[in-house]
Amino acid sequence: MPPNLFRDRNGVAALEFALVVPMLLTIFAGLSDFLFAFSDQIQLASGVASGAAYAFNQAQNVSGTASPVSSSDVQAKVLSSLSLPNVSVTVTGPSLNCITKSNSTPPIASLTSGTAGTTCSSGQSPANYLVITASYIYTPIMPFYSTLAKTTLTENAVVRLY
Repeated sequence: MPPNLFRDRNGVAALEFALVVPMLLTIFAGLSDFLFAFSDQIQLASGVASGAAYAFNQAQNVSGTASPVSSSDVQAKVLSSLSLPNVSVTVTGPSLNCITKSNSTPPIASLTSGTAGTTCSSGQSPANYLVITASYIYTPIMPFYSTLAKTTLTENAVVRLY
């Protein structure tokens, strides 16, 4: 009598393994995409912070023995502190601005153009601010990652110079 195919359990584990492994690999690859993107975001934030610290330290020389901070120097500092390829860095300023805070939760600060010798709506005098923006397009390992999360990573820093 031939063996009953419905009761034969040989190969069931191999079949289950073959069905489950592609799903697990997809999940793990997707998780690694999130981790790599998060790592790149941290690197981008660190680079922008490095440029902001450089600009702040250069501009705080009130004795006048150092030249004012240049946008190209700050941009070079940000790029040199990053190991990511094809990062776009924009440095705006220094320019005379007032900082205004919104009433939203959380409060969002924005820069508005100021004039020397006047008072801002906050009651303070306008100051020189430098805005550093860096962006990087993350290339995911798994193609579906771009449908779940943004692939353009951006970091900003606003530095009050003097």
